[in-house]
Amino acid sequence: MKIGLIVEGDSDKDFFEKYFKPNFKRDIIVTSPGKKGTCKILNRQKIQQDIKALFARGCKEIYILVDLDTQCDNGQKFTCIVELREWYEKKVSLKSMSSVFVVIVSKEIEAWMLSAWENSNKKSKQDLERHFKAKKSLNEKELLQKFITSKKDIEAKNNDSLCYFLRKIGLI
Repeated sequence: MKIGLIVEGDSDKDFFEKYFKPNFKRDIIVTSPGKKGTCKILNRQKIQQDIKALFARGCKEIYILVDLDTQCDNGQKFTCIVELREWYEKKVSLKSMSSVFVVIVSKEIEAWMLSAWENSNKKSKQDLERHFKAKKSLNEKELLQKFITSKKDIEAKNNDSLCYFLRKIGLI
């Protein structure tokens, strides 16, 4: 079954295109709302357009991946995955869409990569950078490349949001 993914940014899209698709599930279409380098995950109109486009391309289910540390309206910060999911579904008008699911990534997609080595709940890209003992600060593309060349696989048991996502799409 073909699924669609809407992710926050270019680095998240690269993770699914360059690592996830070849290693786990090839039948996915990944999109990131907005132009290169921008994030429109909170833009209701753009999300609705992307959902329609993914269904038109044959996707049976669509998953919107929102980082727990996403900057929300009025600088609001969420610490609870359920609260952020409910707020987001209301913000972008998803309540009536039965084949569209919101998955909160705790905290960022880099935490899913870090799950290859350790429990990565509530970890960030800085934690992944520390894992690689980088002598200089690494950008998201460099972190992804280091992860891919490590030839390690993500581990659902080490990240609750990753486990939830893999269950939702039927991989565990």
